[in-house]
Amino acid sequence: MTQMKSFNVEIVSSGKSTLPPSGQVKLSLLDVSLQDAPAISLAELRLRCGGLLPINLQLTFDSSLIAPDHVYALAVRIEKDGQLHFVNTSRHPIEPATISGTQQVTVDSVVAPQSTLAPRRG
Repeated sequence: MTQMKSFNVEIVSSGKSTLPPSGQVKLSLLDVSLQDAPAISLAELRLRCGGLLPINLQLTFDSSLIAPDHVYALAVRIEKDGQLHFVNTSRHPIEPATISGTQQVTVDSVVAPQSTLAPRRG
C-alpha cells in the first residue's frame, strides 16, 4: 500500500552562487545499497528556477518502498541546456523511515573544461 511521506530540503552552495536563468534543478532520493550497481531513484523532483541559492523544496516519496536494511542518500544536479552547473560532490546519507527536520544539501559549482583543441582555420 502506498504511504506518502514528505520532508524539506534546503539546497545551498559552497560559495556565493546564483543559478543560471531557467536552470533545471533535480532533487532525488536514491537507494545506494548496491556497491557495484547504479543507484535506484525512489523519488524525484524537477523544476526550473534561477536566482540566488539557497532553494527550499519539499520532496515526497512512498515510504512503503523503504527497506530497513538499505542505504539511502539525497542527490542534487542543477543544469542549463543539458550542461551541468552544480552538483553535490559529497554523499548526503539519510534515513527516510525516521527523517525529520530540514535536510541541507550543499552543491558545488562545476566549471566546464576548456577545449584543448586548436580552432579550425578555413
